Order: sequence, then C-alpha cells, then structure tokens
Amino acid sequence: MRTSHVYIALLTLTISFFLHFPADGQEIFSFEGKEPLTSASGHMKLILKGRSAVAELSEGLSGKGFRTDGYSSYLQLRNPDRKNIQGVSAWFALESFPTDTAAFFSVKDSTNHIYLGLCTDRFGALMLSVSKDNKLNYIALGRSVQRFKWINLGLAFNETGLSILLNGLPVPLPNAVKFPGRVSQILLGKDFRNKNLDLLDLTTINGLVDEVSVWDLPIDEKLITKGIATYSARTPILAIPSSRFRDDFSRPKYHLLPSANWTNETHGLIFYKGLYHIFNQKNASSLALRQINWGHFSSPDLVNWTEHRPALSPEKGYDENGIWSGHVVADDQGNPVISYTAGGPKMGIALAYPKDSTLIEWTKYKDNPVIGGQPEGYTRTDLRDTYMWKEGNKWYMVVGFGIAQNNEQKGALLLYSSDDMQKWKFLHTLFEGNPDRDNSGIFWEMPVFKKIGDKYILLVNRVPDRGVPARAQYWIGSFVKERFVPDHPMPRNLEVINRLLSPSVAEDKEGRICAIAIIPDEISSEAAYQQGWSHLYSIPRIWNLSDGKLTQSPHPALRSLRAANSSVLDTTVVNHQSVPLFSGQQYEVLAEIIPNKAKQFGFVLHKNADQSEYTKIYYDADAKEMVVDQLHSSTKKGIPLRIKKDAFLLDTSKPVRFHVFVDGSVIEIFINDQHALTTRIFPSKRNSDQAEVFSEGGNIGVKAETWAISPARMNTDF
Repeated sequence: MRTSHVYIALLTLTISFFLHFPADGQEIFSFEGKEPLTSASGHMKLILKGRSAVAELSEGLSGKGFRTDGYSSYLQLRNPDRKNIQGVSAWFALESFPTDTAAFFSVKDSTNHIYLGLCTDRFGALMLSVSKDNKLNYIALGRSVQRFKWINLGLAFNETGLSILLNGLPVPLPNAVKFPGRVSQILLGKDFRNKNLDLLDLTTINGLVDEVSVWDLPIDEKLITKGIATYSARTPILAIPSSRFRDDFSRPKYHLLPSANWTNETHGLIFYKGLYHIFNQKNASSLALRQINWGHFSSPDLVNWTEHRPALSPEKGYDENGIWSGHVVADDQGNPVISYTAGGPKMGIALAYPKDSTLIEWTKYKDNPVIGGQPEGYTRTDLRDTYMWKEGNKWYMVVGFGIAQNNEQKGALLLYSSDDMQKWKFLHTLFEGNPDRDNSGIFWEMPVFKKIGDKYILLVNRVPDRGVPARAQYWIGSFVKERFVPDHPMPRNLEVINRLLSPSVAEDKEGRICAIAIIPDEISSEAAYQQGWSHLYSIPRIWNLSDGKLTQSPHPALRSLRAANSSVLDTTVVNHQSVPLFSGQQYEVLAEIIPNKAKQFGFVLHKNADQSEYTKIYYDADAKEMVVDQLHSSTKKGIPLRIKKDAFLLDTSKPVRFHVFVDGSVIEIFINDQHALTTRIFPSKRNSDQAEVFSEGGNIGVKAETWAISPARMNTDF
C-alpha cells in the first residue's frame, strides 16, 4: 500500500519555509513547544487561518492538539518548491458533523488545477472530493466516521493511483482516481471548495486535530497502525478551551448557554430522578440556523449546569433537515418521552426514548414519524413544535401551525389525541388567532398549554411578518370539550418590552411552575462572527396567576450565587441626577423606588466614565411606557443602536420594586414580582460597567441592596 505525507491546514498568518524531510520520510506536527505550528524537525511550518490570530490548542492525544471552531479556523501548508509530497495523515476527533460537506484535509496541484479532499458530509459519511478545472465530484467511500471518537485518516497518492486509510485499514475506492501533479498546497480541517454563509465557512470541521504527518515516501502502514489500538480507545476532550472566551466580558457567567457557537430555543425542561434536564436547538458546527441537533443540559439546582452530547441528531430520511423543537414529558410509567419536529422531505412529528435514567443517550422510535405531515384539508405544510399533556385518561398534543385559506392567514394550534403516546389522531384546531383583531400573527411556534390552578395558560410565539417581530403572547382560559376557551379575546404579552421568546415550562422539585426561555442577541452577522457564540437563555423564572394575568419572578435558586456581603443604598435622587449602585459585569439589584412626581425614573447600565457608552432603562410616567434607550449602548460595529418602548401602566402612587439581574451582555428586570423585561447590551469597552439609578422631572426615594454574583458552574462532559 503506497501513501503520501500528512498535511494539515488550519489558521491565518503567512510564513515562508523550505521543505526538508527526515530520514523516515515524514514531517510530524504535534502542536507542542514554543512554535506549535512547526514540525518536529523545524523544517515545515503551518499557516493559521480563521477569525483568531492565535492557534487554539487543547488537550490532544498526548499533549496538545489543534482545536477548530467549525466555521473559520483551519491550517494551511504551502509547498512553493514543489517537493515530492506523497501523502498526509492525521488524527481527528469531531465534536459535530459539519453544516455542509467539509474536509479533514485537502491537497492541491495549482498548476494542473486539481485538488482532492478527504471529507465527511453532515451525517458522517466519508467521501472523497475530486476537482479538476473547477468541476467537482464526490465519491462515496462506503465508510462512516463517528463524533466524540479519535479516528486516524490517511491519504496517499503517486503516479499509479490513490489510496485511503481509515484507522490503519485501506478503504476501497469504487473508481480509479489519480493525482497526476505535485502538491502545491495542503489544507488541514478544510476543503478547497469555497462555500460560505455570510462570513461563515461551511467547509471546515469542528473538533481536534493532532499528530499530523506529511510524507515524501509511501506512508509506512506499520507506523500508522502502531498507535491505532492505543489512541482510538482514548476519549477525546472536546470541551471548548477556556482561552476562546477569556477576554469576552460580554459573555454571561451565570446564565445558561452552550459552550460555543449557535443555539436557539430551549425545550423539554423536566425534573427527573433528582436532576433538571433541558434541551435546546444546537448547531455546534457554526453560527447559523443549520444542522440542528437537540443539545442537552442537566442541573441539580437550575443554576449550575453540565452540557452533554446532543441527545438527538439528524439522520438521512425523515429528520435529515433538522431535529427541530418539541417537548419532553414523563409517560404513564414515569419515563421521559421526547416528541420533536422532524425536518425531512416533509415536516412531521417523531418520538424518542432514553436508553437509561441518565437521559444522555436516546433512541428514535422505530415507527417514526408518528405524524407524517399536515392534516387532510390544510394547505400549509410547515407544522412544527409540539407540546404534550394528559387530561383524564387521554394524552393530547398540540403542534404549532398557521391556516392559509380564502386569502386569510392566521396562527393556529393543531390538536391530536392518543391512548398510548404513539398512535395520534387529529381532532381539530385547539385554538385559532384573529390577527386583524388581536395582532397574533400568521403562524404560531413553540406553544405552551399549561394548567395553573383551575385555569390553563395558552402561550404561543407569533413568527415575524411584514416588519412585525416575533413575540411571545398568551391567553388565560379553560379546556372545554377539547377546545381552548379564552377568558378574554385579546392576548397579553409575556414581556413588557419584546425580547425574550419561547419559554420551556415545567414544575420544579417544589412543584412551582418554572420557565426558561431564549434571549436572542439581535446583533449583526459580523459581530456574531467575531463573538463566536450566538444567543443564550434566561435565568429560571417562577410563573403564577394573579387576577387573570401571568406573573413572573426570579427563581429563588439564584440566591445561592450572591456574594456574602451586599451594598445598601437609602437615599433621595434629586431631579436630573443619578446615584451609583455598582461597578462590575455580574450583579443583582433589589431596589424600591418611591416615584413621587418624577416624570422618568430607572437605571443607567453599562456606563463608562466618559459616557461614550451607556444604556438607560426607565419608566416614563407621562407617556405610561417602559423604555430601553440604547442609542449610546456601544461603539462596536454591528450592534443595534435604538430605542425600544411599549405601553405599560404602572401605579406611581405606590413604591415600585425593581429586581435587576446583570450578567455581561444580558439584562433581566422584574417589576413588582409580576412583570418582566429583558434586553442585551454589548459595549465595546470593558470599563463600561457602571450602574446608576436616576430621576428626571422630580425627586425619587431609593432603597436598594446590591450583590455581586458569582459565576455558576458550567461544565461539559465531552
């Protein structure tokens, strides 16, 4: 078996070098020492490409390995002297499959316009990409690679043909393939094919690269296979290195969020055998709504979390285009069941069951999908997002939907029933909106139908439409003859000012209704690219009903993160003045304000000394509005500078209680333990961290207690 030398392409910095090979015919990169991108002999250097100027090194096979980010970083090796490179081999460990077909390594002959790539598609199928004169073909190799495992790959070529090694064993090629030229360039972790989504490179891998060899002789299979048994049995450490976000003061420290890259809604919050579990839409490979898996976190207390491997991932067939949102409930035997939206050729609903009580691994139901598309007589095909509950002896499920008929579009929920949670019968719509009257939109996502006392809360998220943004809205009412009957026709908004969406709701271990929701970034794609993570989740909230309205308050579990000592303020803030509260990135404020006759009162947050950056959040008593003024919130590019406000009636004849949580970029404020508003602030300066209470148009009385908040424990088990 003949093979060529191993090559790895990874980040951004141009370095010239001369190619020399040791006596055994291989140059080895182990990513150790003062020059980790230089080969052991010192004769070869890799060039770093990507958003970072510094190679990200993490625990590898033995010592350090190169950690890619999945959407920008890779290594490049240039061969300007056209030395006789005959192969490349390396060890890889994938955290996730790519959002598009991506290469472990690629070799190129620039003179003859030929390149080869050893690739994986988004389901783990091993493929060979062959390009000649910009005509690209993929050759399926009949082998698959796994995530969270070390694998060894080799690509060898000479004038007689091409050979591929997977874990030291030859992979048969269905077609004769030659690489007739000389290698001018090698990429490690990326394909030479260019495919981007905005700034995101879709042809790079997400994981670890280690022990890269570039060969000028046929690959020595004995050297390759020598370490296969030892290394392939090791478990790779794929946790994101702490160095990636070390200097990111905007990244929260006590709010739940994945270790990196993109996330969307939470779903499936459940308390089971002493632990809370929550799931989420996750794309570990990029910063975009692609390749959606069900991420998974667990917690003993709703504060400190461990991120696990994805519970569910797309496979070819009925869910190949994504494991979209859904729900988790305990069945009649007390065992959790997942219902999820299967994004395939048709949108449908599928089920999954845990392999054991840890809920780490799940098995998809053999007869999926259990709902194979929209009901007969409905024209829309994009049903999605489930919510299940039991009423009497019957199970029910609602699915988010929209009705389009007679030139009218409106949100609706499809209602299904079942005796065994596997065979589902469509009944009718549980409830339909009337957007001309109630502004509830044309399609509903992420429904919640939760009983609180003797009433039901029906919550939906209307989708954006014609400039009207998504928003979480709810009705209170009853479940009568398998239909929802609202107490009042007009829905209420979940948030005072629109930002938080799609809550996941369940009882905590004390029986309180608890909710955790997504708080989007709403920043530009360029800002997200530089940031390296997108979106996060709210602190846990307690839901109750009072006077026919939903009330929200912070979960008391958060108190465990308070610093031992607090600062106390008891003062009068005079007209057109402000008083300092705190300086820092993570803190909690519990304030009681006596408005008197002030026209505006509230908080200045993330302010710096020269006032080049600050945000004002306040109540306007004359306009009867809550206002979030972010016109001066940041000097960073890609951050929206705007004012958000909404009608809000606050009784200013009484003291007003504000409970404020600040955690880097995320702000959550609770008013009188009833109402809530959320926003995000992304200042460019680390010292934009001052908090004040202010008044305009009159004096206010203020009593406030402020605590520094310690970081929560956020771990990964992969």
